[in-house]
Amino acid sequence: MSFARPRAGFVRVLAAALTLCAQCALGQVTEPGLFLVAKPSILDPNFSGTVILVTGAPDGASIGVILNRPTKESLASILPGNDLVAKFTDPLYFGGPVERVGLFAVFRSKDTPGQTLPVVEDVQLALNPETVEKLLRNPPVQVRFFVGYSGWAPGQLSAELERGDWWTVNAEPDTVFRKNTDTLWDELSLRARAVTASAPPRAIRVMRSCVDC
Repeated sequence: MSFARPRAGFVRVLAAALTLCAQCALGQVTEPGLFLVAKPSILDPNFSGTVILVTGAPDGASIGVILNRPTKESLASILPGNDLVAKFTDPLYFGGPVERVGLFAVFRSKDTPGQTLPVVEDVQLALNPETVEKLLRNPPVQVRFFVGYSGWAPGQLSAELERGDWWTVNAEPDTVFRKNTDTLWDELSLRARAVTASAPPRAIRVMRSCVDC
């Protein structure tokens, strides 16, 4: 997959500070985004016990961020005295093992401030550093910042779904931005177990539609 590399500027300056957070954290999709819920059989420490908000990229890849891995740091705490990020006191989240020192965002807005990927309703995912910087300077009411993201090459996630590595649940905006994520995996895994057997094939069709777009 190909996304713009960080340009010189504020987001690039964050890279050194975000290294500490990474250490402490260990065609558009037209159908709704999905929550991927890791089954107990997933032993990879990057994804074990995780809930991932996932959507499709134009090149057929699948992109997402882990919703239930808050770090112990915030933007304000890793850059004390910086006026731009002083208001961002909520925890940064570990979004996944790709570009662990990059800063990314999930936010709600009817407007698109730059390059984003649509997820569900007015929820958008920002991977582009210039877009992320715009969100820092003019944040919407609901925004969450992540270090790193999760990514699958075209067809890779479909194969994992067919193999039965993940449960799938339709994404909901309110769940994306909930404050307490300690029980998120428990709640969604219970919900996923209760859904009909038709849900996993539907999820596979969604991901395959990304590959073909």
